[in-house]
Amino acid sequence: MFGIERMRDEDLKKLEDELLNAKKLEAIGVLAGGIAHDFNNLLFVIMGNINMAQLKIEGEYLARRHLMEAEKACLRAKDLTQKFITFSSGGGPVKSRLSLRELVASIAELVLRGTLTSWELKGTEQPSWDVEADENQMRQVFTGLIENAVEAMSKGGLISIATENVQIDGAGIGGMDLGDGRYVKVSVADEGIGIPEENMPNIFDPYFSTKYRGSQKGMGFGLAIAHSVIKKHNGTIKVESIPGRGTTVSVFIPAAEGECGALRSGRPYFTPPRKRILVMEDEEMPRELIQTMLEHLGFEVDTAQEGREAVELYFQAMDTGRSYDAVILDLAVKVGMDGKEAIGKIRYLDPKVRAIVSSGYSKEAIMTSCADSGFSYVLKKPYDLEALKVAMEQVLGGC
Repeated sequence: MFGIERMRDEDLKKLEDELLNAKKLEAIGVLAGGIAHDFNNLLFVIMGNINMAQLKIEGEYLARRHLMEAEKACLRAKDLTQKFITFSSGGGPVKSRLSLRELVASIAELVLRGTLTSWELKGTEQPSWDVEADENQMRQVFTGLIENAVEAMSKGGLISIATENVQIDGAGIGGMDLGDGRYVKVSVADEGIGIPEENMPNIFDPYFSTKYRGSQKGMGFGLAIAHSVIKKHNGTIKVESIPGRGTTVSVFIPAAEGECGALRSGRPYFTPPRKRILVMEDEEMPRELIQTMLEHLGFEVDTAQEGREAVELYFQAMDTGRSYDAVILDLAVKVGMDGKEAIGKIRYLDPKVRAIVSSGYSKEAIMTSCADSGFSYVLKKPYDLEALKVAMEQVLGGC
């Protein structure tokens, strides 16, 4: 009886710990929802104006260098915001087909360049299966895991990265909660100090870290982000560690359907013709910046502050025989009709409308499955001139 009661107490304690962790994640999600939209709008304006300034002072080396440093700081701020969004219900993955083996190899090459740490990539002879995943979120995961491995080996060492195709039938692997099917397993192993056994229950907690939190150190987000992202991709993550000998983190992601190793073609150069674009953005500075960027790319641009105005402009354009070739709609507005409602009314006028949804943060499912709501492309703020150019290529490439 005593053994049974002890098991019940342990199960209850485990459940309480899981509920506490869920509340921590929910609190961060609420924080992300409150700041991300406005913060990303500001970053978008800063980054966009830096882009435009760089185009106009090509000969001024010193000025360009300062602008490049400012741009780097903006990108770091963007990454920080994205870390908060990852925990929120609006941080769902925007999936595309990709090779985790190729992705993790490129990340290791970049992160480990110039360090005392060497690395090796292991794998079976058969081609690695592709996955359907959010590339930006996967970059966060594996960048964090590799950086953790580097910090665990202050005097250098070897990081072993391995990819494996795994077929699960039945009970799963080592008690992990994985359904039957095909998975891609990626393991990152270091030869570092390891994780003390007493700390293992806390490794996925936000902000938990055994590292010194100096100005150049992280805030313990690495494994918490990895856990959140992998769960949203219907996968799982496993951590094994022996103090003094090292740590191995294994990630399992469902494999994509169809053939593995799909060919990936490069993007052709795009020179847009003089086409008409309608932009709906409720804030003045982002609205003016988007117009400036589009005009630089060669487009004719009209703007609207909210959805009703955008619908009216679209109707007038159709009525005069000068229809818009595409629209860019802000999803979240403070006053008036938002992008979700506006696209419904515009599609009623023109079922063939080409529309881009733009937002810095939203809990709406549109940002992860835009086609279901009538949009052709998702443009996440903050974005630069090149990202806008790619979006227009994708939406208008077949015009």
